[in-house]
Amino acid sequence: MYKKNLIVLLFFLTAILLQTGCVTSKGGLFTDVATPEGEDTQDTGQNSEPGLTIETYPPGSDLYINNSYAGTSPVTELLATGNYRITVKKEGYYTTTEWVNYREGESVSIEIDLEPITGTLRIEAIQDGMEITASEAAVYPGENELPVGRYSVQARLFGYEPWQGTAAVREDRTTLVIIDMIPAVFNFSTPIPDREAFNPENPAGLGESTLRFEVTNYGTGKLEIFTENGDSVLEHSFDMFTQTDQKYTWNGRDSYGNPLEDGNYRVVITGKDPDGNYPAKKETWVSLDSSLVIRVRTVFSGISGTLYTPTPDILPEGSLQLALSGIGHIDPETGAYRFPVSLGIRAVPNKNLEIDTQLGVFIRNSSSEAYIFSVAAKKSFFPESSLSALKIAGTLKGTYLYNSYTDTMTNFTGLSGGITASLTGGALSLILASDITLSPFRVSYTDTPDPGFYVWGYGRAGLQMDMGSTVIALSGALRTKPFSEGFSLDYPFSAGAEIHWLVPGTGIFISGTVSGEFSSMDNYYINAGGGIGLIN
Repeated sequence: MYKKNLIVLLFFLTAILLQTGCVTSKGGLFTDVATPEGEDTQDTGQNSEPGLTIETYPPGSDLYINNSYAGTSPVTELLATGNYRITVKKEGYYTTTEWVNYREGESVSIEIDLEPITGTLRIEAIQDGMEITASEAAVYPGENELPVGRYSVQARLFGYEPWQGTAAVREDRTTLVIIDMIPAVFNFSTPIPDREAFNPENPAGLGESTLRFEVTNYGTGKLEIFTENGDSVLEHSFDMFTQTDQKYTWNGRDSYGNPLEDGNYRVVITGKDPDGNYPAKKETWVSLDSSLVIRVRTVFSGISGTLYTPTPDILPEGSLQLALSGIGHIDPETGAYRFPVSLGIRAVPNKNLEIDTQLGVFIRNSSSEAYIFSVAAKKSFFPESSLSALKIAGTLKGTYLYNSYTDTMTNFTGLSGGITASLTGGALSLILASDITLSPFRVSYTDTPDPGFYVWGYGRAGLQMDMGSTVIALSGALRTKPFSEGFSLDYPFSAGAEIHWLVPGTGIFISGTVSGEFSSMDNYYINAGGGIGLIN
């Protein structure tokens, strides 16, 4: 399922490029950020290097220039003026020769395609409907033109034992392979769950486990789920097995649709052929665990949570979240723009420890692009209280901003450590967090570096409505001035609103965000954007 979801995700990744920031601003805050002094221009023109460059398909072919070995393709040679004979050799391909008229000092590229040496593999299949491969390449009953060589031929057909053989394909010859398969005895493999433990309360298909197994021949079967005490809680009868790949998706409920308690459950599959012969039985275990909460969180500020406030919850071990997001601003009066676009990754190498990574670029028209790289760790202090209303976690983060000294994401260059806590009632959570940053630079809204040693703090707060498939949140952050200057606030104040929606049954989510930085009622600017991601 996740391979298919990744394909769908790649299809939608370009959606973030369509996001716009058609909002108004007042005052000089955005102008200060977007128009630093001393802007330079750069000539991106490039001159081609002289020489004869030879490329081949396939690459890695042996090249000879006037019978002298020149290496494997591609190669570039500095030659004197003259006519040159280029000979290309590669095993399994016909040798090819071309002439090139070259003038010293020129930059010339040529491409030479080699013709493969082929033969014919003729397959006669006694049974219809086989899936046949020759060294993993699909082939079909009848004549198949293939490059010369030795092939491992395999065939599969439901109801028959897998067939395997070898065949040597020779130049301009036909090799015959006859495939006659033997009927298979009814049996099936041990079911394998895609989630050995899951939380039925997780939304959009994330609160299910799909058990997959393979059947050898036609037959009937039944699946039954038992508690650790041996009590049967669910029965399911399969239709007649007519194909190899089989599956059953369990949502953690009994036969009457009632939710089951946390614990380990034994899954037993039994079956037999249509005549009642060859009985088979396989079993596995699946666990229900309501502490395994999978929810969409943004990594905008470097640590997963809301836009500006990290949350103390972490993903279950083995889960992963990828999100491509962007947020930005276009000034309607000047046309100046700035769009931070980032890839956020959440991974859990060990239970109760989440690692968050952020890679991003600031696209802007007033100066060269800026980049951000951030890695953070979030550790739950009281994992045993995962079901309680109060959650607490510690955070540690390292960030590097290249070519920028603004604090749009409240994720500035330096090392940060902090604590975050949430109090939850129903779907609503109040989130409070604070952290301290040690940095070799001071925040500057003119993008002018001010090196030194600075220590300041952030106060963060958020309100989150988590309805499973939909998450809505408001959050904000205030930064203090460096502690060496005494305790006082260093405006602007950052605030944002966000919404995330999980597409049912896919693990794909779509996000929308609005944020802003505010120094006063007359000095602010607002961003708008969104993103798309995958969570499992």
